[in-house]
Amino acid sequence: MDKKVDVVLLTKNSLMPCLRECVDSIFRNIPVQRLIVVDGGSTDGTLALLKNYSNVEIIDDSNGTRATARQIGIEAVSSDWHVHVDSDVVLSEGWFRKAWKLVDAETGAIWGAAVPAEKHFFNIDYAMSKLYGKSIKELLVKQMRSQRCMLHDTLIRTAAVKGIRIPRSLHIWEDDYIGRYIIQKGFKFLKVTEPYCLHYLTPNERFSGFITTGYILRKYSIWKLSQVLRQVLLALPKSIWIFIATRDIQASKVYFLSQILILKGWLSN
Repeated sequence: MDKKVDVVLLTKNSLMPCLRECVDSIFRNIPVQRLIVVDGGSTDGTLALLKNYSNVEIIDDSNGTRATARQIGIEAVSSDWHVHVDSDVVLSEGWFRKAWKLVDAETGAIWGAAVPAEKHFFNIDYAMSKLYGKSIKELLVKQMRSQRCMLHDTLIRTAAVKGIRIPRSLHIWEDDYIGRYIIQKGFKFLKVTEPYCLHYLTPNERFSGFITTGYILRKYSIWKLSQVLRQVLLALPKSIWIFIATRDIQASKVYFLSQILILKGWLSN
């Protein structure tokens, strides 16, 4: 494929769980013009690994947040289209070719479903897919259709994010802000089952994020308290179903705790 695009990768001590596999999948599946790495001050060998690859531009953002890193990455892009890839995902084969087939004049972004690679999160989605009679990727896309915009593996029309100013406080959910900005400019933000990526985030990493998620849901009026409370009320029966479907007690606990922590974050100051 003749077309080349910039890829934005945010890192901070990202060597584990799968940085090498992530970057290998980028160069294997995307026609990379430049890999633009915005690093938050890594000390674990992340930068040493990245310097082994060609066409890598590393930008230091040691005093920043995910919001400032996204902003820097977007401003550094020079191609008409670019791709955001998280450092804890591995792209499916043929990722760019499949995404590019979906592009039309109205497309602003294409997000590929992020399938959990970690056992317990996979089992949560597996149980829910059985409950609703859908494949795991279909379930993920359905959930994302009316909720959060994400950038695990997302092809973006660069003109669709021109002029964006991401609030610095969005150290998570900056991806949703970007997605909503694209939609507000009149473009489509497509959420699809193909292409997709495998997501290697672990439960311990997620727990701190659930509280912040609740806080963001309230601060930016994304969910009303009634919506959060509804999820909490449904958490117990859904947790029981997760155990019945998977016999994974840890997955059941993770799901229940996640809803409690989101409520805690929503109620926090």
